[in-house]
Amino acid sequence: MKVVSGLATVDFRVGSIVRERNTLLVSSRTGEGIPTQVHVRPQDIVELFKALCRSRGGLGFLCLFPLYWWRARNEPVIANHRAANNPWQ
Repeated sequence: MKVVSGLATVDFRVGSIVRERNTLLVSSRTGEGIPTQVHVRPQDIVELFKALCRSRGGLGFLCLFPLYWWRARNEPVIANHRAANNPWQ
């Protein structure tokens, strides 16, 4: 996934998900850019689903997700894609 902010644009690939009390800690893959950790609370998940349900685009994406995923799996991998999108290397 791509995280875009005023500071930087970062390619974030999920490496691990660990439960810590009532929070999920989503860590980036090791060796890929800046080590990143995302803290996801139960409220965050509820807000995400509410936003998806209020959005036609979000609902459409969820309905078509299997198709998008299947197409993305079968696309050829572009050589050096990771290095081209990683300003930290």
